[in-house]
Amino acid sequence: MNAPAAAMTPRVTAVLVCWNHVRYVRAAVESVLQQTYPNIQLIVFDNGSTDGSRRELEALRDAHGFTLVLQDNIGLVRTLNRGLAMAEGEFIAPLATDDAWLPHKTALQVAYLRAHPDVELVAGQIESIDAEGRPSPVPTVKRSGEPTFTELMTKGNYVPGPTVMCRVATLRALGGWDESVRIEDYTLVLKLTYLGYRVVVLPDSLTLYRSHGFNWTAKSVDPELHEMGSLYRHTPEYRDFYRFHFPLTFWRLVKDGRKREAMRVLFSEPVPWTWANVGRGLVRMAIPYSLIRGYRVLRGRPPEGELVR
Repeated sequence: MNAPAAAMTPRVTAVLVCWNHVRYVRAAVESVLQQTYPNIQLIVFDNGSTDGSRRELEALRDAHGFTLVLQDNIGLVRTLNRGLAMAEGEFIAPLATDDAWLPHKTALQVAYLRAHPDVELVAGQIESIDAEGRPSPVPTVKRSGEPTFTELMTKGNYVPGPTVMCRVATLRALGGWDESVRIEDYTLVLKLTYLGYRVVVLPDSLTLYRSHGFNWTAKSVDPELHEMGSLYRHTPEYRDFYRFHFPLTFWRLVKDGRKREAMRVLFSEPVPWTWANVGRGLVRMAIPYSLIRGYRVLRGRPPEGELVR
């Protein structure tokens, strides 16, 4: 598209965040540069990479002329808010540099937001790939629609963060991403839907999500989920949020020897009172584990095991 035509389209700000993604960062940046949509402001942040990512990004910047910010690792959420402050676009879309956009992503989402001015955030589907960029053998669960606050609290999040595009004015009016919580995508859609804003998940695949063994979500995010859920303790949905995300929390605390914390949680949180959770936990607290272990060995069972929920 020529320059005058590009000037007539709404500007989109792409905010890419890199931390030690030297193997993947070129593919991520090029996926933005190769969008079919013409009017994109590209801002790339490097959060203190030590693996050569900065050299790769500097070479890409010199070749393509986007904005590159080299900084210490201040965390994803604070970095996104820096990108929001620098945004010149009407819409903003974040991306971690181990993932990549499909070429039609920006054009499709801009068209949708322009056609639906009452929608504040639009997302889509991901296609999972491995570290080498091959399709993942694990099937991607696809779900589309318009999630409500109650649904997101009680049944989990199905708004894929790598696919999100949001209105800049809305984000700024809300103060940006919440820096008190480390889960940026789930927290944002909860906040929007809680306040009555519309969020839509399209059925279209928009982003390649790379599983390489070092993804942030590959580790337990229970502390981050606690942070996020605590923002909505006052809501009727909090009980089911807790029970959905932490069905075995009492048992696991007891198993780890954190009995005092387990009892505090038991009487301060809506813990599921099931045999798998509270029943086994109370037995474990009352009976020395050496006796349980000996009994299991005599029965020919493994010394330890988790119940599958």
